[in-house]
Amino acid sequence: MVAFHEMMQEQHQVFDQNTGWFSVYSSGVTASRSVTDDDRPRHGVLGPDMEPLAMATHRRGPQVGCELDEKGFLVTAPLKFFHSSLLNHAPKRVWDWYSSPGALTRLTPQWLTTVVEPPTNGLQPGSRTHLVHGAPWVDAVVSMVPGLQHLTPVGTSWVAEHTTLEPGVSFTDEMVSGPLASWEHIHRFVPSGTEETLVCDEITYEFPGDLREVLRLREEFEEQLERVFRHRSRVVAGDLNFHTDLALSTPLTIVIAGASGLVGTQLVALLTAAGHRVIRLQRRRGESRRLDEDRFSWDPARHQLDSEVLEDADAVINLAGASIVGVMTEKHRNAIFASRVQTNSTLVAAMKRTTRAPASFITASASGFYGHDASPLSLVAEPITEDHPSGDDFLAAVCRQVEGIAREAEDLGIRTVAMRTGLVLSARGGLLATQLPLYFAGAGGPLGPGTMWMPWIGLDDLIQLYVWAVTHDSITGPLNAVAPAPVQQREFAEVLGEVITRPTRLPTPGWAPALVLGRQGNRELAMASARLSAEKALASGYRFRAETIDEAIRQIFGR
Repeated sequence: MVAFHEMMQEQHQVFDQNTGWFSVYSSGVTASRSVTDDDRPRHGVLGPDMEPLAMATHRRGPQVGCELDEKGFLVTAPLKFFHSSLLNHAPKRVWDWYSSPGALTRLTPQWLTTVVEPPTNGLQPGSRTHLVHGAPWVDAVVSMVPGLQHLTPVGTSWVAEHTTLEPGVSFTDEMVSGPLASWEHIHRFVPSGTEETLVCDEITYEFPGDLREVLRLREEFEEQLERVFRHRSRVVAGDLNFHTDLALSTPLTIVIAGASGLVGTQLVALLTAAGHRVIRLQRRRGESRRLDEDRFSWDPARHQLDSEVLEDADAVINLAGASIVGVMTEKHRNAIFASRVQTNSTLVAAMKRTTRAPASFITASASGFYGHDASPLSLVAEPITEDHPSGDDFLAAVCRQVEGIAREAEDLGIRTVAMRTGLVLSARGGLLATQLPLYFAGAGGPLGPGTMWMPWIGLDDLIQLYVWAVTHDSITGPLNAVAPAPVQQREFAEVLGEVITRPTRLPTPGWAPALVLGRQGNRELAMASARLSAEKALASGYRFRAETIDEAIRQIFGR
């Protein structure tokens, strides 16, 4: 079925002689379709003689082409899936984005796939990528268990190899090993004038097994493909639009601590896909040294960091810190505190030794700065701005210490920003990922009274806010890194259930999270209430990708 969405307003038509594509699409909206050799011709692909080739709506069932294999089983001929999306950006800019080191990480759908090994040599023929398709939130839950943080992701392995490359025009990858009998993905980039690009994806694939199995799998598989490519189109357009709005004249050099975590991985990809240089700090015991052009080792527990790494940096971002999720034992509290205080103090000490200090220092803090009881459990709770006093619990004390150390950089003339980050929504980690198994089992719902205020933010908005803070001198001091529409927990549960089509009527007793987090963790994490204001970010000119909880969760799951 040609999936032209109801939101389409202005339609365009493009025919390209080189690719044989004749597409109908709308700005920012995509169209997808599946093809078999005996599909009824319609307005679609034109051959070299300008006669219509087979290009039709999804036609499943007996129309699928088939033949007998050597064992006499009915098997299908290769199936095709097409997708196209129009980007309001020049072809070279789009090509540069797709050929950048961060593109695959940004394109990978967070509800479905994990990148185990990135491309070994970019888009060059012979370059290989290792992916795992499964449920990334399972990995997030498993990683909470001590000793299991570095296990291989759970799911189906998929190794792809780039086979052809025509710079600026197209590239192709094929499945080398994985669950399908075959897979070939051709990516084409068709100019539409000088400032627009039509990105065309053509997939040819085969299922293993006989015809009956194929007919059962095909519809579900292609529905998943439509979700994946809808997600990819949204991400590419969002990233390119964001960097266009920044309008930076020269690439930046940014040092990032904590680059391998949930936020850091996506932040590095966002920056490198736009041509910026990222220098990663990697924890290793002993003396700090250069590992390669873009990596330095450091040992914050011993305050070891070679200040050379900061000499040419435009900005430093600190995302490092032990996860706050877990039972609040003395050992866990010490790890939370030390990992954040030591990293900030080591970075600031290194800045003091530089001959050319970076222009800005952006450090992670948290909404926990305001305390677990910052907002009453009421619909009329006032939004909390950055000048609100700090709370008096453990996490608030950690945030105060972290921000206090960061402010020492201001004495060096370095603009400092503390990102008081809300609950980061992602299927790969954080609050949402740890709750998904419960919700998918149909057992999710309001937690206790469900009236706690949740200061949430989508992962894409959070990484953009970090870049926004780096590039906007008007932003100083604390910044509430939250979406502009906070919700109470029961609304979060209701929306999540609606998006993943699961019931959420079953309330969870307020004491239940204590079984996992302990009493202190339950009080300061699960049952915390803070209605934070995003006015400072909005006043700076930042535009959110996901302003509402419904938008955020639908984007996460490609809905």
